[in-house]
Formats: sequence, structure tokens, C-alpha cells
Amino acid sequence: MIDLSRVFTPNGTTLGVFVCLVMGCTVAACDGTAGSATATSSSSRTEQSEPRTVASKSRSSIRQIDFKNFTYPKLPTGKCSMDEIRLINGTYNAPESIAGKIPSVDCWSVALGAITHGDVTGDDEEEAIIELYAERGGTEASEDVYIYTLKGGNPVLLWKFETGDRADGGPRRIAAEDGELVVELFGVGTAIGKKLWGTEDVGACCPKHFTRTKYKWNGTQFQQDGSPEVFENPSGSSAPVMLPSP
Repeated sequence: MIDLSRVFTPNGTTLGVFVCLVMGCTVAACDGTAGSATATSSSSRTEQSEPRTVASKSRSSIRQIDFKNFTYPKLPTGKCSMDEIRLINGTYNAPESIAGKIPSVDCWSVALGAITHGDVTGDDEEEAIIELYAERGGTEASEDVYIYTLKGGNPVLLWKFETGDRADGGPRRIAAEDGELVVELFGVGTAIGKKLWGTEDVGACCPKHFTRTKYKWNGTQFQQDGSPEVFENPSGSSAPVMLPSP
């Protein structure tokens, strides 16, 4: 035990030394504690931020693919005779060397339509749903749809299919919903690979109904999930439903 009678000398010199020693120990202890707290806080922030960063990159990966400048395999509608279509800035135009741009020889033009992102395979990763419109003259408006996922940083085609023309199986909405692919086509009982034309007696502009079909990815292909559902068309027009950008 310290003898305080010896510490507190009249001239206060010994007292000053003692106070300095005590204060020095206190400051050192505080610095050590603060340093420890700061390190713990920094470590905690790092652990919380990393999963969010990884998830963000994962969700946005397919969005980094430039589908405006992209080569697509043969159109499922068969409007173009080529085995692949190369879009540049979202369009393809037949070479001027093709007289009259004969569709059976080439294809008049192809334009990029809507691109929708969402998880259609149930793995919490986004896929891209791309719609293309090939022009072959007249007012016909069937579309070609491609679904791509990302594997090893490269886009991989999961499915391609054609839609009908406006009231005759034209696309109302094609989107991801609860890990599945939802396809809504105008008409009654219209679905991919099934009858698209002439399902109801209306003009091309004004379908009275649309049919919703859900498809589930089984690891190798999409399979129909449940029975198609038919609904009244609230808009009365063949205009597709515009989806908000997520």
C-alpha cells in the first residue's frame, strides 16, 4: 500500500509525479479500449456490407449484357431465313445488295423490343426476357421471344418462342413472377405451341380476352405449371402492358 504521507510532500513535487503517472495510465487504458471498439465496429460493418454487395452484383449481372449489340439464333417465327441475326444498336437491316429485301432470301429488318429482367428459374438470379420484332411487310405483328440466363459470365439461351399477332395470340405481358415465367397472350386459350389465331371473333386491334399461362423451370427446360387462365381484357386493346423498371 502507498504511504500517502510520503507522497504529499510540502513542495508538491512528488505529488505532481504521482498525478502524471496516474493520468498517463488512465489515458493509455482509454486509448486501448477505444482502439478495440473501433476495430470491432469496422469488422461488423464489413460483415454486413459484403453480402449486400455480392447480392447486388448477382442481380445486375445479366443487365450488363448488351442485347442491343448481340447475335441471336434463328428467329422462331421463321420470318428471316438466316441462322442468326446480328443487331447493331438494336436493329438489323437487310443489305442493299438484296433486291427488294426479299424475306425468303433474307429479312427486311429486325428491331429490339422490350427487355424485361427477373427470376424465371427460381434460383434468385435474374434472367433477361428479350422481344424482337421482324418486319416482313404489311401489318403483321408477331414477335420472337428469347430468354437468357448468365453462366460463367456468359449469356446462355434457355428458351425461344414465337407469339401471335395482336388479338390473335399477341403478347400482353411476359414477365417473371414468384420464380416462374408468366406469359399472357391475347385470345381465348392461346398459349405457346398451341393455337394462337382465330380464338375469338374480333378485330386485330381489340381482343376481348387474354390467357395467362405459367411455366416452371425444371433444370433443363420450361414446363407448363397448372392450367391456363382466361381473363377479360380490361383495356379492350391489343397494346401490351408496360412493366415498370425494377
